[in-house]
Amino acid sequence: MATRRRRSGAFTLVELLMVIAVIAILMAILLPSSAKAREVAKRARCMGNLRQCQTAWQLFADDHSGSIVNGLSCYSPTPVDNGKPWLVDGDNDLPKSAAEGEALMRTGALAPYVGNVRAYMCPSRYRQFAGLSQGSKWSSSYMIVPSMNCSSAWARSYWDRLIRATHDIGKTVLFVKKTSELLNPGPASRMVFLDQGHGHAGTRAPEEEEWVDLAGLWWWVKYTDLFVEAVHHSEGTCMSFADGHVEYWRWTDPDTIAHGRWAAHYLVFGTPGPGPWVELRPDNPDVVRLHTAIWGKGPQ
Repeated sequence: MATRRRRSGAFTLVELLMVIAVIAILMAILLPSSAKAREVAKRARCMGNLRQCQTAWQLFADDHSGSIVNGLSCYSPTPVDNGKPWLVDGDNDLPKSAAEGEALMRTGALAPYVGNVRAYMCPSRYRQFAGLSQGSKWSSSYMIVPSMNCSSAWARSYWDRLIRATHDIGKTVLFVKKTSELLNPGPASRMVFLDQGHGHAGTRAPEEEEWVDLAGLWWWVKYTDLFVEAVHHSEGTCMSFADGHVEYWRWTDPDTIAHGRWAAHYLVFGTPGPGPWVELRPDNPDVVRLHTAIWGKGPQ
């Protein structure tokens, strides 16, 4: 009787297709989880960076009798009496390389306290820009919010008087110059650093004519809209507070997320979208929360 031939060890076409299908299913399941894990790791690095910057901010204040560092990220063309900027990342002439960007950042007032300038770089920041200088990708995405020593003594005094004449501010100091002014609310509630997601994001001193409408509702609410455009950390962003702690906020209102996605798409690709432009309401909970943390008072 003929000996039965042993079956080959090769896969049949059906078996091969089944294996490929199983691998495809597993990849579809695992890839989103892997991307989420990578973003969590990047967010942790970003929060570590902000903690370093916040510690440097406090050490600077301790060394200068409580006076906080200049909150601008460039040298202002207008007279400002608050010293060297905390960070210099290019001003009008943005860096042409990573090395040049890092060299500029080492000249900022907080550089001696921070050490490694890579601490100024969020790993999730936007690095592609349409219609903007490519030098922006070698600039910091971190900013000091405009309430923290970002304007001249004249501007602070003038606008503080004007705002208090039309809004119920109480004892809250809007334009902070010294750590001792962090009262009502205290330092744990006042934001200092915010990750805005894109390079050269820092607050600059506005020209005098730019302040014309800022005392009304436009200033009190709309100016804060600029800071809810950061959605690069899983539809949110990171920030630090004057007591030293850091937080991650994921935006809760769908309008905020749509607004931020549209702005980010325009920044990166230079075209509107995705979806229509969304105008944020004055009572948007994300705007109210952010505004309160920046200025110490909610929108009025």
